[in-house]
Amino acid sequence: MTEASETRVPGLGIRFKLYTLFCLLIAVITGLAYYLTWQLTSIADQFGKQGTTIIKELAEKDIASTAQSVASQVRLYLDAHPELKKEQFMANAAFKSLAIQPVGKTGYTVLYSYDEDGKWRLWVHPNPNVTAPKLDDLEKLKGPFGENFPEFWKLITRVKTEQSPKGYYRWQEKDKSFRTKFMACANVPGTTMYIASTTYIDEFVEPITRLERQSQSVAQRETNRIAATFAITIAVVSVITFLFGQALVRNIRYLSEMADRISLGDLDVQIEVRSRDELAVLTESISRLQQSLKMSMQRLRKAA
Repeated sequence: MTEASETRVPGLGIRFKLYTLFCLLIAVITGLAYYLTWQLTSIADQFGKQGTTIIKELAEKDIASTAQSVASQVRLYLDAHPELKKEQFMANAAFKSLAIQPVGKTGYTVLYSYDEDGKWRLWVHPNPNVTAPKLDDLEKLKGPFGENFPEFWKLITRVKTEQSPKGYYRWQEKDKSFRTKFMACANVPGTTMYIASTTYIDEFVEPITRLERQSQSVAQRETNRIAATFAITIAVVSVITFLFGQALVRNIRYLSEMADRISLGDLDVQIEVRSRDELAVLTESISRLQQSLKMSMQRLRKAA
């Protein structure tokens, strides 16, 4: 190759500029993809959290309402049966079915009291082993509850200072494990007896939790789909940009080489560029320049 054809490009080459532009496009596309996936995930998470909160609040109100309703029913029954003693509550099927009502799927209401001797006793409960007189003091549940007893005890005794206390505590299952339950208490009007309405709050939020998992799954699928789409797009654009850049630079270098040869006197060189864009126009211009120089050289030779 001649000295003229080895001339370096004085600035940044076209290929470099194309690749720089391509990198900027990749950055923009990646940023857009990240934003879209982040928005999708955020919406799914926000929907799940807000839905769970709303359902929990509604469930808590419903549980508290059940306690109030059962307390009123118990008061009416006792007014109609003044002879019924606490010790007879569990043996009286009608009263027992009134005091123990379902709450949610597995929850129930129970009846307990604060008696004159200062003891708290359960009088009606699905498990007769924890009712008086078999268990004559609820404080004896401290053993089975273990470290979880204080929160349970604080909740059931708050009826002395609050009208309708409610809150969460951990209940021991048959397999000795503990699960979180929600309890709302209500006073039986005119007595020192109380109705506790209790159940597992997750029974109420389970549907929305399942829906949240489904929405997160959909969001994850869409995130993967968006990521795959952008990855394919970037790959296709990369190949197109690379091939276009290579072809463009190759043609420009070819025309530069032809121009160098013409400048060195090779006026018979054949210039061939297969293009229908501005490169074709440039090729025609160089060819006309070549022909003009060739004709000028011929006239000079004739004149000489």
